Amino acid sequence: MEFVTHPKELPLEITLIEDQSFPLLDEQRDGFVGVISHSSCQFNSGQSVKITLEEIDPNFCVSGRVAWCRKESDGYHVAIEFPTKEECYCVRMVEQLSQIEHYRRQAKSQGRRLNYNEAASEWIQKFAATFPSFSV
Repeated sequence: MEFVTHPKELPLEITLIEDQSFPLLDEQRDGFVGVISHSSCQFNSGQSVKITLEEIDPNFCVSGRVAWCRKESDGYHVAIEFPTKEECYCVRMVEQLSQIEHYRRQAKSQGRRLNYNEAASEWIQKFAATFPSFSV
């Protein structure tokens, strides 16, 4: 199981879902299964959550389960896993867009002005081969 660390400057909105249970997963899963995000709130393992990412895609909304939550000096790191191939695929695509935007912003802070397509092209060349694939 692989988790991708979500860029801190593009915050995920993580909301607890009280009345939704997470489907049981019998099989061992390999590859991309979720994200690790910074949060100011603590969550318990096994809790169902909804995540949104307004800055990248205002329509993005997916449910997942907290795999673990660790206290850090600046809040918490929360690992969120997703139960189905469709949700994993959707989250993985949005996460790649987030990583490209993070790359573009880093380049800008170093004095390089890249439009989104230029940043995407560079990011794909440098990082796409090592970005976790998904197989549920």
